[in-house]
Amino acid sequence: MGSESESIDRGLDLKAQEAALRSGPDVVVATPGRLIDHLHNSPSFNLASIEVLVLDEADRMLEEAFRDQMNELIRLCAENRQTLLFSATMTEEIDELASMSLKKPVKIFINENTDTALKLRQEFIRIRAGRETDRESMVAALVTRTFQTNTIVFVRTKKDCQRMQILLGLLGIKVGQMQSSLTQGQRIESLSKFKKGEIDVLVSTDLASRGLDIEGVQTVINMNMPKSIKQYIHRVGRTARAGKAGRSISLVGEEERKLLKEIVNSNADRTLKQRLVAPEVVEAYRRRIDELEETIQQIDEEDRAEKELRIAEASMAKTQHALEAVENGGAVQEKRVWMMKESQVEKQRKRDEKRQMKIEAKKKAHAAKSPEDIAAEHEAAFHVRSAKRARLSKNRKIRAVVESTGTGKGKGAGGLQKKSNAKSSLRDIPLVNVGARGVQKSKTSFQKTSGGPKKAGGGKGFTSALASVSRKSVKAARHGPEDSKFQKARVAHRMKTKKR
Repeated sequence: MGSESESIDRGLDLKAQEAALRSGPDVVVATPGRLIDHLHNSPSFNLASIEVLVLDEADRMLEEAFRDQMNELIRLCAENRQTLLFSATMTEEIDELASMSLKKPVKIFINENTDTALKLRQEFIRIRAGRETDRESMVAALVTRTFQTNTIVFVRTKKDCQRMQILLGLLGIKVGQMQSSLTQGQRIESLSKFKKGEIDVLVSTDLASRGLDIEGVQTVINMNMPKSIKQYIHRVGRTARAGKAGRSISLVGEEERKLLKEIVNSNADRTLKQRLVAPEVVEAYRRRIDELEETIQQIDEEDRAEKELRIAEASMAKTQHALEAVENGGAVQEKRVWMMKESQVEKQRKRDEKRQMKIEAKKKAHAAKSPEDIAAEHEAAFHVRSAKRARLSKNRKIRAVVESTGTGKGKGAGGLQKKSNAKSSLRDIPLVNVGARGVQKSKTSFQKTSGGPKKAGGGKGFTSALASVSRKSVKAARHGPEDSKFQKARVAHRMKTKKR
C-alpha cells in the first residue's frame, strides 16, 4: 500500500496547502513556521494523531530563531509518539531538546561530531595579508580552469552571491544562485536546474549548507571560511556523500587561521592538502574582472530594478484583490493568528505589570491627599494653562495700516479725514490680535481702536485686504507701506472704490 506525502513550505501557496492537508496525507514535510501557521489557522488540521515526529538538523532547531517554535510544536503533538532527531553535528543543547520531547532517549552515533567523510579530499589555499581582493580571481580561475561542473561555491553574503553569479556567467559558466533574497520559486528553480545538470555551478550562501541531498556534487569551494567548524562540516558535507569521493577547496585568510587549526586538529588522522594558484594566473583573472566591472554593475542594477518592480507588482496585485473582494460584497480577509515567542510574552507581561503598578500608585497618592491639596493642584494647573494660552496668543499678532474710509473730502463721525501718509511707519500702528476667526476679528478690533466709522454695507477696506491671508493678497500687499508693490496695490484699491 503506497503512502501519500505533502510538502508544506512557507514560500508556497497557502490555499493549496490547506487543501492538501484536508485530504489527509500520510506524511507531511514542513518547515516549523509554516506548520504552526496551519495548526493555528487551518480548520480541521491538528497533530493529535501523529505517530512519528522527525526533526532534521536538530541542532539548528535549538537556535534562538526556532526554539519557541519547537516548544509550540511539541506541545501540540500527541504524547504517545516516536520522536527522531537527526543532525550531522550534535551539540550539548541536543540533550535539552531530548529531555523536553523524548522519553528514555537512545543516542546513535555514526562518527564523531567533528568528523568529515572518509573519501573527502580537503584542500586549502592561503590568502596572504593584503591580498584579500584576490579571492574573486582565485575562485574564477578554479571554476573556469578546473572545476567546471557539479560545483557548489559558498560565499559569505547575499551581495557576494549575486556578484559571483554575474561574474561567472560573464566568464562563460552556466551558473545559478541560492540566497534568501530570492523568492521560493526562484530557489526551487535554481536547485532543480542544478540537479538536472542544466547549470554546472551553484553559488550559495549558507542557505544551501544544510538539508540538501544533491546527488553527484563533486566539488565544494569555500570562497570565505564559515564562522565555526560546525558550519564548515555542513558545507563540505554537500559532497562525498553515501561513500562517494569528493573534494573541498577553502580559501583561508590571516583572520581565519584559528578555524583552520581547529579543522586540522579534528582531522588528525586525515591528510590535508595545500593548493597553490600561480600568481600570473591570479593577475590575469584580476585584469579580466576589472574589464568586466562596468558590465557587472550594469547587470546588478538591472536585477535590482527587476526585483523592486516584482515587489511593487505583488503589492499592487494584493491590494487589487482586496478591493475586488470588498466590491463583490466579500469581507476583507482577517489576519492570520500567530504564536507569540516566550520573550515577547514575557516583555508584554512586564509592561502590563509596570502599567498596573503606575495606576495603583496614582490611586494611592490621590487617596492620601487632602481636599486642600487637591484644590491647590487644580489651581496650579489652571495657572499653567492660562500662561500657555497667553504665550501662544502673544506670538499670533499682525500689523495693520490706518487708512481713512473716505476719499479725503467726506465727513465721518470724527470729522473731516485727511489722506493718510503713504510713507508712514508701521511703528505708529497699534498691534491687532488674531483670534479664531482671523481677519474678521482683526477688522473689528481695528475699527474700535481707530475710532473711525463703519462702512455702510460692511464692505472691506484696504486694511482688511492687507490683513487677508488669500494668495492674491499675500502676493500683492504684504511687504509694507514703503514697498512699490504695496503702493500700487493701494492705488488700485482706491481706484476700484471710486468706480463703485
